[in-house]
Amino acid sequence: MKHYHLMGIGGIGMSGLARILRQDGHSVSGCDREVSELTQKLKREGIRVWQGHGPEHLEGVDVLVASTAIPESEPELVQARTLGIPVWRRIQVVAEILRGGYSLGVTGSHGKTSTTAMLASIFLAAGTDPTVLLGAELRLMGDSARVGQGPYRIAEVDESDPLFRFLELDIAVLTNLEADHVSPDGQPRPNYHPSFAALQEAVQSFAGRAKQVVYNGEARWQLLQELTQGCPRTSFGLHSGDCHAVKVELRPFGSQFELVWRGQVLGTVELQVPGEHNIRNALAAAAAALLAGLPFSAIQQGLAQYSGARRRFERLGQLNGALIVDDYAHNATKLQALLQAARHTGLRVRAVFQPHRFGRSEQEWPLYAQALELADEALILDVYSAGEAPLRLTSAQIAQRIVEHLKAKGRPACYQGWEETLIYLSQSAQPGELILTIGAGNVYKLGRLLASQEAKEVAG
Repeated sequence: MKHYHLMGIGGIGMSGLARILRQDGHSVSGCDREVSELTQKLKREGIRVWQGHGPEHLEGVDVLVASTAIPESEPELVQARTLGIPVWRRIQVVAEILRGGYSLGVTGSHGKTSTTAMLASIFLAAGTDPTVLLGAELRLMGDSARVGQGPYRIAEVDESDPLFRFLELDIAVLTNLEADHVSPDGQPRPNYHPSFAALQEAVQSFAGRAKQVVYNGEARWQLLQELTQGCPRTSFGLHSGDCHAVKVELRPFGSQFELVWRGQVLGTVELQVPGEHNIRNALAAAAAALLAGLPFSAIQQGLAQYSGARRRFERLGQLNGALIVDDYAHNATKLQALLQAARHTGLRVRAVFQPHRFGRSEQEWPLYAQALELADEALILDVYSAGEAPLRLTSAQIAQRIVEHLKAKGRPACYQGWEETLIYLSQSAQPGELILTIGAGNVYKLGRLLASQEAKEVAG
């Protein structure tokens, strides 16, 4: 057994790797610049975690695993290379885990977490005891990672890591593809491809190495059809494709539809999560499961019991009769899909949006603003930088442009700080409202405060 040391261990993906490596009998330690709920949880589970990075962490280490966000110039990483300690990126550890069985990997600009979680739920319902690596906590597993004894290995594959192109899978799932995680100025930086063309090339390589490909065949994603040309492939789509839906019934907090597989209606599927985007996610998961040989009854059961991953339309509680929901949506397409689903609840939608990363937000703010037109009220917070420095626009400038657009469209909107937002919503929340905290940063903490008695104390 080896001693693995994980830099950036506080990330949801890296923390999952730490748990799987530890349960496999390896010695595991790690470090992260920030203390978080995840790092505290790892400590309670017996994994040593340092705050901050430093070469002194390397004593006795056999393999150093660095997240994509760790630059090559980081002294701890430099020292590891000097000492001859193998340095792996996260995706290389994922590859090792997936090689251990029949592998299914899900990637795409959005929907990959929910699709992977649905796949995990289906394989759990089938009694296959799968190993799962997910980018969010799944209630059915009680964690973001699961070590199983069965032959199946299921993983969410982050397309922001250029090394994902080298994975070799039994089934690769492509949910969609947009110019997300693309450098705004063509300069190389962590978690960004230098260009959309480079991202497309990586997706094509990823698909070409898989034994079978499941891809979104809807007209909007025509590019995926081109990139998977020549691969053994199966398409899915809301209304067309090898796997599609008919008799769709959207409900306030879920849906029902009949699943069609290669021209044959297999039966009815019930979902506990709302929106057309989740029907698409379910169809992608169902197609992959059918290709892997699972029975439709397991698909029905698995999708019916799936109540969402953490931070994916996660119901946190109520405040003064208003429903508080948190969601990870951090690009414009995710944001629009979320708000469309929210409108189907019939409640007045109040969106608290925290833009994520300066590179993405500077490019996408007009699309954020357009999507937020679907909300009855929008409260814009500062950009969550994720370690990035502003490019041409400051956080305030991005927020103010979104607010100005919304006000021009007749939508109530404002840009303010956390404390002001917390107090304002605590005092104004009422029955018949849906308050959404939205973003990939730390905005979820605000949602949890709103859903707690602490918010009422602040207000009163």
